[in-house]
Amino acid sequence: MAEIVDGHGFSGKEKITEILNRRHKEREIQIQAAKLEREKDADETEAMQFFESSFDEKVKLIGNSLATVGKSEQKAQVFAEMQNEIYDLQRYLSTSTFFLNEYKIKVCQNTITDLCKQLEILKAELIPKKKFGFKSKKIVKTSAEKFTLDKLDGAKDASAGEDRMKWTFANRKNELIELPREKIDDQTITGSDLTNCVIRLEGHSGSLQFAKLENCLVICGPTARSIFLDDCHNCKFVVACQQLRCHRSRNCDLYLKVTSRAIIEDCAQIQVAEYNGIYPDLDGDLLKSGLDSTVNNWNILDDFNWLSTDKPSPNWSILEHDQLILNWSAYQDQFQQTHSLCNTFE
Repeated sequence: MAEIVDGHGFSGKEKITEILNRRHKEREIQIQAAKLEREKDADETEAMQFFESSFDEKVKLIGNSLATVGKSEQKAQVFAEMQNEIYDLQRYLSTSTFFLNEYKIKVCQNTITDLCKQLEILKAELIPKKKFGFKSKKIVKTSAEKFTLDKLDGAKDASAGEDRMKWTFANRKNELIELPREKIDDQTITGSDLTNCVIRLEGHSGSLQFAKLENCLVICGPTARSIFLDDCHNCKFVVACQQLRCHRSRNCDLYLKVTSRAIIEDCAQIQVAEYNGIYPDLDGDLLKSGLDSTVNNWNILDDFNWLSTDKPSPNWSILEHDQLILNWSAYQDQFQQTHSLCNTFE
């Protein structure tokens, strides 16, 4: 018996097979879509858990700083650091709002508002207004309503703030910059607009902040609190600290000792290795800084632009062994000869 053929040239058997195949593919697409939706929900849950953990940790660190600021001999500088910490906390909340519900956003915003108020109250109690002359960028307002997301995320505001910052050294090219210990130990050191420079800080600083560095080598002893890097390109940092934050930077190598976790945001081509700085009094400075000598999370970075938990961030990696610099004195000598550095002892 001849097989029936339709107008498209398909036999009855072929047509049935084609219909079954199409239905099978449609079902596969539906199953895949459902799977992706479940994975999306799981990612959002993990992102929420990660945010809560990170946010709470930051709040705790700021709270500890507020509780101990009265004992510091550098209160104005510590207050400026805490303002930056709260600013970063607000930015973190702002960039996480796309997966947070309204209630969570409100709770976190109220927490930031309370920290702002505590900071202002302590500042008024511990630092008389007429004596406060540290011209730090005005980052944190007393009321959370004064924050707007576009201003927080705008690079223009950040640059304006940097221009008002009172830097330890700024606008240098082709210089070897060194500081005496009395200007380093337990002090806040800041540097900006540096090109082709070597910065050597042997001592135990309180905190470090560097912005707008281009092709620089920074070798430092242990830092008791935080290190903040912003807009740095083609640089190498040999640093030890409690917490490190790196923003808007590209193609930088970080040789780290960090006792909490390092954070990067808006960065690319960041490579990390274990801290290997060496100088005669390093062990003593490490002890005085209060850093735990048994803890080093140099190879654990939190990328605020990469929330995926099943794939590593493409913005940072671990330096290959054959790329490591093991002799910084020799590297510094070569750097100085290449760029004809003049020696500046502050």
